[in-house]
Amino acid sequence: MGKKLARAAMYFLTVFVLCSIVFLLFSTYQAKKDPMKVPSFFGYKPMTVLTNSMKPEISAGDMILVKEAKTEDIKKGDILTFQTPQKRVVTHRVAEATPQGFITKGDNNNVEDGERAKPANVIGKVAFILPNAGYIAKLISSKLGFSLFVLLPFLLYILIEVYQRISKYLNDKEKTAKVH
Repeated sequence: MGKKLARAAMYFLTVFVLCSIVFLLFSTYQAKKDPMKVPSFFGYKPMTVLTNSMKPEISAGDMILVKEAKTEDIKKGDILTFQTPQKRVVTHRVAEATPQGFITKGDNNNVEDGERAKPANVIGKVAFILPNAGYIAKLISSKLGFSLFVLLPFLLYILIEVYQRISKYLNDKEKTAKVH
């Protein structure tokens, strides 16, 4: 039973590490290719929230996954991520949809945003909120975090694989020595 559990844990760890590596490499490639464009993975754009303007629904440090949306599908109450004319990325709730754009407001703000979010500047609607995952993403994207969460588990996996193969080889060799 213990070996099955260990094998399942190793399988999960391997899949997690490989998916993390692919995601990080893909995101890094996309970010370097066009620094002004938010990297997308299967149509979702992961972003870390920096302020508490959308609290209590979204807090600073949360990660949001933003999905592209057609202008006509955006309605009052949707949480929208858009780029301002100053090239800042903002995530606020739609207070009103107009032909000229969207009037938005942070849930934790007293007043609506000063400028309308123009349809051409809309990145998408918030599809998922992952509480505190932005902190983890920031840590993983650092050299220390990458070492701890990607390289270390990968090296651990390699060491366990090597140990298991050497043990199997020595056991097989011992069994054949007893037969002769």
